[in-house]
Amino acid sequence: MMTRRTNEGKLSLRTKMRMQYERNSRQLAATPSYLAAARYRLHGNALRFIRETHQELPPQPSPGRRTLILFAHFDLQGIVDPYVVYYLKALHGLGATIIFVSGSPKLRPESVAPIRSLCAGIYTRRTLSLDFGSWHLAWSILRRRGWSLDQFDRLVIANDSVFGPLFPIEEMWSSFYDADMYGAIESAEQSRHLQSFFLAWDLNSRTRAFLNDFWDGFQYIVDKDILIQQYEIGVAERAREAGLSTKPYISVDTIKEAYGRSPAHEWASRLSEAPTNNTLYFWDGLIEHLRFPFLKTILPRHNKPWHNSMTHLREFIEQHTTYPYGLIESNVERLGFGSSSWVRPAVTQS
Repeated sequence: MMTRRTNEGKLSLRTKMRMQYERNSRQLAATPSYLAAARYRLHGNALRFIRETHQELPPQPSPGRRTLILFAHFDLQGIVDPYVVYYLKALHGLGATIIFVSGSPKLRPESVAPIRSLCAGIYTRRTLSLDFGSWHLAWSILRRRGWSLDQFDRLVIANDSVFGPLFPIEEMWSSFYDADMYGAIESAEQSRHLQSFFLAWDLNSRTRAFLNDFWDGFQYIVDKDILIQQYEIGVAERAREAGLSTKPYISVDTIKEAYGRSPAHEWASRLSEAPTNNTLYFWDGLIEHLRFPFLKTILPRHNKPWHNSMTHLREFIEQHTTYPYGLIESNVERLGFGSSSWVRPAVTQS
């Protein structure tokens, strides 16, 4: 008995030592990012994060293109994928001026070529603070060039974490009226907010003041959970506190009503419980019933959370949308993801 207890104690000690080693390794790996964030707090110069300039912003925006879009990109292989080009073409078609910032420090020039005519500026940066870091750098660049929100009627922040638009983007775009701030979809997870992969503001005296204060006061944060709380969830909360009205294209209440149209959904039990991320757990219902124009890239790449229906994604997309499925397929295959790499979670026994 004594030997068994001693072994258990040793095992526990070894486990604690391993866990401490892993924590120290993560902290050491993140040290350059913490130092970069600290330097920004001291000096306030985000422009030092620029790594490549593929296309410099002109001195003034093009007249007539009155929507300003800050677009955040990231790719493990430093490629602007064809699905991103497709998305940018749709955004450009809205009469937009696009500033493209990649969190991949180096981009292959041949992959940048297709977006040169779509974007006013194209930059890469050191990876820090995820998409909000890219949006803030775009903001800093446009301010350096002497641009201001007074030259535009609407500001949008968007990223490449979604495949789309699955339907004409004008359907969502035309619903953005009678409010100050808009989002593609509302979430009640943690607290009610607009998910940050597509946010828009009509520019007026209230929103311009809010956005100037928000971006000028931005701080680079390394911890993902803190970043989400302070900025992804926090931006809508701050907007409401500032007296701005908000409006989602797809609201939480509309989604709850759509649950009833999918009673046999494989995640029905979870959907009936605490609020969850519907873009991950109810992605198919959003598309089929509500014509939601986006599919999160994590789903076909990793099938997380697990969906049995993901094996039939091609048939679903081709049946319900006009989106070219080949864009999804080629991206997933290039990155080495897809069904061959999916890991089905173990079934827990109750």
